[in-house]
Amino acid sequence: MIIEFKKLLKNKLTYISFGIMILIVIGNTWMGTRLFYEDYAVSKRIFANFPDSLALVAPHRYWAISYGTFFAALYYFIFPLLIALPIVDTIYKERSSGNQRYQILRMSRFSYYLNKFLFTFIVSFLFFVLPLLLDMFLFNLITGKWDYSDYARAYHKLVNGTAVLGDSTSYGEKRELFSPLMEISPYLYFLAYLIIGGLYAGLYTAFGLASSLYMKNRYLILFTPFSLYIGYWIIFSLLGFQAWDPFNFLAATEPVTSMSYPPFIVVFTLLMAVTLILYIAGVRKQADLFD
Repeated sequence: MIIEFKKLLKNKLTYISFGIMILIVIGNTWMGTRLFYEDYAVSKRIFANFPDSLALVAPHRYWAISYGTFFAALYYFIFPLLIALPIVDTIYKERSSGNQRYQILRMSRFSYYLNKFLFTFIVSFLFFVLPLLLDMFLFNLITGKWDYSDYARAYHKLVNGTAVLGDSTSYGEKRELFSPLMEISPYLYFLAYLIIGGLYAGLYTAFGLASSLYMKNRYLILFTPFSLYIGYWIIFSLLGFQAWDPFNFLAATEPVTSMSYPPFIVVFTLLMAVTLILYIAGVRKQADLFD
């Protein structure tokens, strides 16, 4: 995989795509910190005698992973396209240039296609996670807030009904999913969503890689992961299954009601199964080119 990483670093699209994602999260940090300071100033006046309510107004509510601003929504809307651009067409380009035959002769067909799939999945995971981690770091750096134990304590009291609150708005902080993690630390709660989001980023790009074995148009290949994501979003939104829509269940703020754990698992399992079937069938379809 070292060779694959070297190719990735030489690809201009790597820097363009990753750079756009970094700019988006910087925009989220800029807008989010402003919103936090404004909301905290108002809350400090309203909840001066209600420390639990005030503790629940914390910077992590405005992180990109929380869909706190326009930039956060933009990140989650466009990430399948930006992540895929540098890597989803690698097999296609090597097949078109004739370099693929040379590489397969050096290793083996099995090693070549396995490395491509694993590399695509791992890099996509990292490309999704790293900008969001930068966003968290910048937020904490600007606000000076690194310890969220006060929020965790207030949230634990909120869940158990012992919190002393200034009004009912704080009840909106309750989470249906991964709530026990939030009671320990918001970091653990968002780590769960980082991992899930990274897995889905890898899945979308891997699906595009599998599809590239059947396509002869590079631009169709580049947009396949994004098309899968948007198509899935549109279909489930029209059917009224918002809780099964990835744009919703990847959001740590749980933007729709009736959220549950099955969508994460069922959707990922089914799409990964389809991806692997497509990929294996595509590899076998091209086997005669190297025999």
